Amino acid sequence: MQQTAKTTTPPANSAAEEVDYPAQQILASATDFRGVIRYANPAFCDVAKFSHDDLMGAPHKVVRHLDMPRGMFFLFWERLKSGLPVCAYVKNRTGDGRYYWVFATVTQMRDGYISVRIKPTGELFALTRELYSDLLFEEANGLSPEKSAQRLRAYLAEKGYRNFDAYMGAALDSEIGNRSDIAEIAGSTLEHICDLTELIERAETLVNNISSVFGQVRGEPVNLRILAGRLEEAGAVISTISKNYETMAVDMYQLVERLNGDEAGALIRMRDSIDRGRGAAQISALMKLTASQADETDRELLAGQSALLSDASRTAMAEISAFGQTIPDTCRQLRRRINGLDLVKLLCRVESGRIGDVDSGMNGIITRLEEAHQSTDRYLSKLSATASLINSRSKTL
Repeated sequence: MQQTAKTTTPPANSAAEEVDYPAQQILASATDFRGVIRYANPAFCDVAKFSHDDLMGAPHKVVRHLDMPRGMFFLFWERLKSGLPVCAYVKNRTGDGRYYWVFATVTQMRDGYISVRIKPTGELFALTRELYSDLLFEEANGLSPEKSAQRLRAYLAEKGYRNFDAYMGAALDSEIGNRSDIAEIAGSTLEHICDLTELIERAETLVNNISSVFGQVRGEPVNLRILAGRLEEAGAVISTISKNYETMAVDMYQLVERLNGDEAGALIRMRDSIDRGRGAAQISALMKLTASQADETDRELLAGQSALLSDASRTAMAEISAFGQTIPDTCRQLRRRINGLDLVKLLCRVESGRIGDVDSGMNGIITRLEEAHQSTDRYLSKLSATASLINSRSKTL
């Protein structure tokens, strides 16, 4: 039968009092899928000011603080029910009416959820508290939990985060980065993942450079048509050349989109996989540290979840290798298009010689196209080499 945790009488003005606790303490608990507590470690009981017996069988919301926006919990449960991990700053209430802050990591187990929480010290903590304050104000004025969750996502986008996962990853990086004991456990795994992340960022930069070059010459077919119009009948061939160039250029833009254009782009999917892999490795290390501090009975629960997360991290790295294998082929296709555009450029040069000095604008167009093609070819060579490194490095994890 589900129990309700007992509380003591709060002291005067306790609502304004924060419970401080050592940064080394790790608060851990596990629940079933309904959120009913079935495991709580001594640190959780101590900081939350509940006895172990009081917590067992109680709903986890017994520690929920009213200062937490409902929109955050809407996202929280939306992710958990989809089997996705959650990393979040959470303000909890204690059994004696005070409060404490944690940075919580929550992952799904076979029969419920497990949460391991540390004291927040990262740079995103202050920003998040401000966001929560804004959301609470809007919720008090009628904003629904779902709309509040949408507002939270929009706010994070305004701050430059690609999505909620990117924000969670940044927060996790910041918090784990401040804990040398956790980073030491993660060890070489995180070092390899960081190296792989740098390679993916390098590939993203190269693709962005290619897109930028395309953008610089995208208007050249229009310039050719304007030139053809001024030349009247003599410009008929140039007009045809401009149409051919534009058609081939559009095809190239679409190929670049396969790399970094939308959620289906290879680099976007690789970025998502590396973020998931890094997050799983970091939470696994946190779980492993927590297990080392637990008694023999609880150690098995924590160590088992740590092992599952470590496997999830390796799976994510394997996905990166699979996505990366498509990049060299796309580069080869782009090179073939460049060769085709070079032929069009050659026709421009021939036509320029035929019309002579009737309009010197043709030479400027040819020069710009030539420089763009050379730059793109260099970037493609570097991108292919980077993709090969990504493929080999991802297989070593």
